[in-house]
Amino acid sequence: MVLGALGLAASVMAAPLTVCLDYLPNPNHVPLYAGLESGAFASRGLDVRLVVPGSASDPAKLAAARSADLALTPQINYLIARAEGLPLVAVGAYIDASLGGLLALSESGIATLADLAGRPIGYSLAPLEPALWKAMLGCADVDPVDIDLVNVGYGTVASLLAGSVAAIGAFRNVEPIQVQLLGRAPVFFPQEAFCVPETYDLVLVAHKDFVAERKADVAAFLAALEESIAATRAEPDDALAAFFRAFPELDDELDRLSFAATLPLYAADVHFSNPETWDGVQRFLVGAGLLGEAAPFESLVAPDLVTAGP
Repeated sequence: MVLGALGLAASVMAAPLTVCLDYLPNPNHVPLYAGLESGAFASRGLDVRLVVPGSASDPAKLAAARSADLALTPQINYLIARAEGLPLVAVGAYIDASLGGLLALSESGIATLADLAGRPIGYSLAPLEPALWKAMLGCADVDPVDIDLVNVGYGTVASLLAGSVAAIGAFRNVEPIQVQLLGRAPVFFPQEAFCVPETYDLVLVAHKDFVAERKADVAAFLAALEESIAATRAEPDDALAAFFRAFPELDDELDRLSFAATLPLYAADVHFSNPETWDGVQRFLVGAGLLGEAAPFESLVAPDLVTAGP
């Protein structure tokens, strides 16, 4: 019986579960790497393998093509991908709060969002960022003719520090910290404070057929992830140390401070228990012309994985 049980465990572990990160490894991913090291996934018979995409636009596409089993991607990106016909379904929450907003420098005389009227604002990802920043500035009563958006590629921080733009799109747990470490005074305007609805910044998505075929593995993964997030919250130093053992080159002050800023934002409940968040985000995207129509909550998330784990 013991040998049979060991053989069964080995056969379960022999089927890898590939999880694509949303982009390059960073402190957002600490619970995943801490869970790998602690055995949270392996103890449930999962052979989890984390993979890094070539670009931030790839994860949802890789899951849709079944080149990855699960993928981390922003909720908004997922909704747009779904609207474009990709056969995806959301299976769990990872960071269940908004991270984005506009970042300026105090030395530039920016104290309120309205101070950005007529001044260049750098972005890297269209059409999403322009829609977000226009909504924020409109909320601050900035006239559309006074909104000057400039595509600066991925050199957003460099453009801000050089004075080429007065503000940039940024993540609250990264760029404001980076700017401060460089001796400058950041002024951050969180998007949800200016007419952009609260979002799940990162969700896990998968191909619909994959979920149907391996629902038990997905449920086990979510349970292990929730356990690892709880352990990360309880023992953050140990979790961060596990991440740095995987990526010693990232062990610096920026990543330590970024992790501290991210720690309260990991989803305590990885199951989607708040349909209103989905409704609000979809209404915003429809209004911004990025989504044709809203889809029912039940069609966006995996059945039986929404409100309860195994």
